[in-house]
Amino acid sequence: MSSHRSFPAHLVSVRDLDHDQVRDLFSGAAAFRDMPRAEAVTLLRGHVVAMMFYQPSTRTRLGFEAAALRLGASVMGFADPSTTRSVDYIGETLEDTINVVAELSDAIVMRHFLAGAASRAAAVSSRPVLNGGDGSNEHPTQALTDSWVMASRLGDLEGAVIGLVGDPGTRVLRSLTLLLAMLKVKRMLFLVPPSAPLMSAYASSSFVHTTLPGDLRAALHAHGIEYDFRSDVCDLLAEADAIELMPIDIPALEAVPASLRKQHNVTPEQFRVTAAKIHATGSKALVLHPGPRKDELHPDVDSLPNGLYFDQVRESLHIRMAVLAQLCGVNARRTDRPGAVDVREATA
Repeated sequence: MSSHRSFPAHLVSVRDLDHDQVRDLFSGAAAFRDMPRAEAVTLLRGHVVAMMFYQPSTRTRLGFEAAALRLGASVMGFADPSTTRSVDYIGETLEDTINVVAELSDAIVMRHFLAGAASRAAAVSSRPVLNGGDGSNEHPTQALTDSWVMASRLGDLEGAVIGLVGDPGTRVLRSLTLLLAMLKVKRMLFLVPPSAPLMSAYASSSFVHTTLPGDLRAALHAHGIEYDFRSDVCDLLAEADAIELMPIDIPALEAVPASLRKQHNVTPEQFRVTAAKIHATGSKALVLHPGPRKDELHPDVDSLPNGLYFDQVRESLHIRMAVLAQLCGVNARRTDRPGAVDVREATA
């Protein structure tokens, strides 16, 4: 079913989408998953998609590049901002850089270390801007991917109990919380690490940290979503239908990348998911991780049916194909004929 309003010109936040548009993207991703490559590669032939990555990335940048290429588009851009005039002695503004790139491309995917950078880009761009993560603000396509993976495995998200491990103020968990609230999950359980100075003090305690950003509390209340906090990941394994976890000691997302150094913190045991804990709790919960992981998700989970870490990567390709196609005016969706896919100009 088509959305009641037009697909947004840019995708900066999950708030840009309504419920029907999210469902349309899920359907589009499913269509692209089943579509022959020879058919998909014709859809954006002649288009140029620009990648502007001011922060390091593996999954997001390569995922968007692969999505564009699978749709037949050409790809250009940069993954090292030091090669541009944005950070040298000239210091070209983000707005000027966006205007330049918009003249040379048909769509722009951008990751930036400053929260709000994607909104600034969208405000001046004559081409669609797709947020690949902006500081600690949002990461919409990661949230779309993870919600779709959960929904496709669980059958639906309405009535589901979802557990989140990590700082809910990070871009991945913020976008995911907002999207899951929109999709009407039954309840959300948060396992929130204390701030770094307190981490060692509570490493082996039953301390329950209840910090949740105000915008997330407001969204959960607005959608009527129950939520609570837990002190150990085993509680989530026992109670949740799906769990998304992240490192609890990620660096500041709004720091200039060159200023960051590798961290060697060891994750406290109550935040770690292992095969032994899954077996001990008899958990059937889906276990997701946006990557990259540290020691919070043990590799022995990879071989269990619960572990969907690499499935997320595969499914993210189809979600990003669906988003790029929509932003460029192409809508892929299933027809009533089994196995057939109808690809047409979007008319919503």
